[in-house]
Order: sequence, then C-alpha cells, then structure tokens
Amino acid sequence: MASRDIKFLVKDLKKATIEGARTACVKIMNDLVKAGPAYSGDFSASWYALAPGKAAGGPRSSTGLYNYTLRNVPKTKFKEAGLYTIVNTSSYANEALDLVPYSRPTEELEERKNLGKNIDVGGRSPGNTRGQITGDGGATSSAPADWWSTFGVGGGLDKSLKKGFIRGFLTFGKAQGFGS
Repeated sequence: MASRDIKFLVKDLKKATIEGARTACVKIMNDLVKAGPAYSGDFSASWYALAPGKAAGGPRSSTGLYNYTLRNVPKTKFKEAGLYTIVNTSSYANEALDLVPYSRPTEELEERKNLGKNIDVGGRSPGNTRGQITGDGGATSSAPADWWSTFGVGGGLDKSLKKGFIRGFLTFGKAQGFGS
C-alpha cells in the first residue's frame, strides 16, 4: 500500500476536487448529449464548461453525437475558484432547449425536407415548441418535449454531477496512493 505524508493533504484534496469537478463536467455534458436533440450533431458538440469570466471556444466538428472527454475540460480552466457554468453555444441553443419558440426560416425547413431530414421538419412549424408538433405525422422530434427541464429539475443533473464528481475524486485518490 502506498502512502502520502499528511503535509500534502490540503494540496492533494484541492487536486482531487479539481479532478472531481472536471470529471463531473464531462459526465454532465455527455448526459446532456444523450438527453437532448440530435439532428446533425452540431448541438451535441456545442457544450462547454466555463470558468468564471471565461468564454467558450469555437465550434467543434461533429457528424453525430459528440463524446466529451477530459480533453474538453482542461485542468488549466479549473484552477480558479468560483462557480463553473456549462453552456451550449450553438446558434439555435435556445430553440433546442425550448426556451424560445422555433423560428427557423422557411427556406431552411424546405432544404432539410429535400435532403430527407425530417426531424422537427414539417411538424414543428415556426412559433411552436418541441411539444407542439403538428402536421401529417411525418416529423419526429429527436428529444422529448420536456427534455431540458426534466434533466435540470427531474434529477438527471444531480445524478450526473454526483456520479462524475465521485468518479473523478476517487480516480485521483487512487493515483496518489490514498486508500487501500
């Protein structure tokens, strides 16, 4: 069994907490990808964990559901104290989160129909939210009408945070010689 001197405790706890927070961010973002809409992959690739006062990076390339890793949440961003925010930077994030009514231009809707991509097309017309799909039934939604609120207040966020933090904290502890 490896051991560490007690004089390293505060420093080690700080590092373990940072690893826990980073891993929790990765878990939350991956769970948001699973819960949220997945039309082209742009929305799923647009989640960022931001330190206080920091801006998100540029768009990521994705052709499907994006898979976040610790590489997406660098240690250097987690050295400062404060609350961290997870944001989605896609141009249509507020629509995808159903915070505002759907407002895609008609030309874009027609273009997507012509490409055979009928997710949210032809059923969710401008001015409606995800739960207000109408029309001939040919459209489908790539996420439930209440996916965002359910994730946030229905327990998904808390579960992701807890699982991710514990996983990161314990992984750090084992690497540093804590426990058996």
